[in-house]
Amino acid sequence: MTVRAGKNKWVLMAALLVAVLAASPVLAGIQGGGVSGVQVQNLSTSANTITVQLYPQSGGAPIALAPVTIDPESATNFYLPSLNNVGAGSYSMVVSAQQPVAAIARTDWADTGGAGIYSNASPGRSVLIALALQNFAGQTSQFSIQNAGGTDANDIKIEVIARGTGNVVKTLTNQSLPAGASKTYDLGDTGTFGTLPNTGTDLGVPTGFVGLIRISSATVDLVAQSFIDIAGTPGVTAFSGVASTAADTTLYCPLVRANFYGDTGIQIVNTNNQDANVTITFYADPASPNSGTYTQNMTIKANSSDIAFQGPGGNSRQAPTNLPGGTQTPSNTALTNDGFFGSAKITSNIPVLAVVNDTEFGANYSVKGQSTYNCVPSSAVGKKHFLPLVRRYHLSDTRLTTGVQVMNVTNQSNTISLNLTNWDGTDAPDPSPKTAGPNGAVNFFGGSWTGLPTVPANLGGSGWFGSGVITCSQDCVVLVSDEGFGTKRVDRANYIGITQTQTP
Repeated sequence: MTVRAGKNKWVLMAALLVAVLAASPVLAGIQGGGVSGVQVQNLSTSANTITVQLYPQSGGAPIALAPVTIDPESATNFYLPSLNNVGAGSYSMVVSAQQPVAAIARTDWADTGGAGIYSNASPGRSVLIALALQNFAGQTSQFSIQNAGGTDANDIKIEVIARGTGNVVKTLTNQSLPAGASKTYDLGDTGTFGTLPNTGTDLGVPTGFVGLIRISSATVDLVAQSFIDIAGTPGVTAFSGVASTAADTTLYCPLVRANFYGDTGIQIVNTNNQDANVTITFYADPASPNSGTYTQNMTIKANSSDIAFQGPGGNSRQAPTNLPGGTQTPSNTALTNDGFFGSAKITSNIPVLAVVNDTEFGANYSVKGQSTYNCVPSSAVGKKHFLPLVRRYHLSDTRLTTGVQVMNVTNQSNTISLNLTNWDGTDAPDPSPKTAGPNGAVNFFGGSWTGLPTVPANLGGSGWFGSGVITCSQDCVVLVSDEGFGTKRVDRANYIGITQTQTP
């Protein structure tokens, strides 16, 4: 969003607009608080000065950080625990800039290895969290709402909507938020939300709620960000709410898997008053153990949602789709990595939204890690995408490393380049360009990048991190996955590459 800040001057208020956590919250099943780092990238080809304000969820005046100037198309980092004037607690963040910027936040729970990344939120008067769970296979959602408008609001409404039926099973009305501030809600708080109905029994779990959340206001724009935690595991996942207006008849999901270092499920949301006829086309990556193109048809009921599951026993693996899952079965769910991976295109007769949940299963559906991202509407594809955080074996114990998955959304050959910038804004050696065939995909794996300098001791003293820009000769979409390859296990986390914000 943009707000005018004086004659011939615009301030972009879209950098993060999500909850930023410092030593909080404590999620069910996770002991100890999370800590966050925020990476802000300049999307301009000239230097860009930004200002940052943190709004405590506990109340009180916002904390203003000193202005920072970011070099062209590079990024700067704010690690909250190292900021002397920021105490332990939960915050929302507003980044203002003279020119377009983007940001991602990564929150880690050191005691368990849980992690989540979330990026630019989409403001709107109606915002959807496309996947919400209460005690479903040990999973429960928390979500934060931020007032992205310039005035206080006391008319915020929260509706919890059941999967498959579209029934509103819980409504909170007249929720209040000062301008810029945020509040966190927990679906595990039965005193507020009650015990929600079982809506996932056909998914193989006897109890638990699966659905979505709609958040709305008649007076201010809102943004939302969600966490899903799995009790007793390191699995935590984070993703942003999406404005209802972002629904589209074509969506792109850059990474889907059926027993290839993970299994995915696609939750599709129909915000209309009529049923949606949806087709999912799965395209195999050139490196997939099983090749080919596979098609799944679904009907999503009016004002409801449903899941296409690529995991063991899932409907995507069943006839007539028959997505290959290799030797993994419902009775032997541990990953054997001989199935399928690639990308997916969703088409519908009416606009829909979708979110992908990517899970690492062990035996008996035990979860070792998970991550989530929103599928990209056709209105948001482009030839240039910004990656605020990319890494190569960063930090000695976790060795965090980035994989950049680029999906060609056209029927033409697509030449793709990745330009890297060091943590301090200086230029870094770039990997060689790659070519994706029609409707194909390519991956840039950080572990194979060469010639990168080692970060200094105050930034971990091990490995490399920085930012990147993907440029495609044809339209594409990008997913960035942050995974650990060290002795200390850490949850995977991901985010969608960001297209440039257009100034007025």
